[in-house]
Amino acid sequence: MALNDAEFIQAVIDLQDEMIESENYEASKLIYAQKLLAIIKNYLMSGTVIITGTSNQGAFTGTGNIE
Repeated sequence: MALNDAEFIQAVIDLQDEMIESENYEASKLIYAQKLLAIIKNYLMSGTVIITGTSNQGAFTGTGNIE
């Protein structure tokens, strides 16, 4: 499955909207960083990794792509 750019963008916009309503700037910086990290992790984990390669009775070697 390909990475969903539109979903990522909307999640960041939603986070920005949530943060603009915050009354405590110092506390909201940490909350923003934590939530942004979760959004990025979710985005990266939503992709599929395809690995191709060969093995000669040893450790598998090959190349990987995130789609």
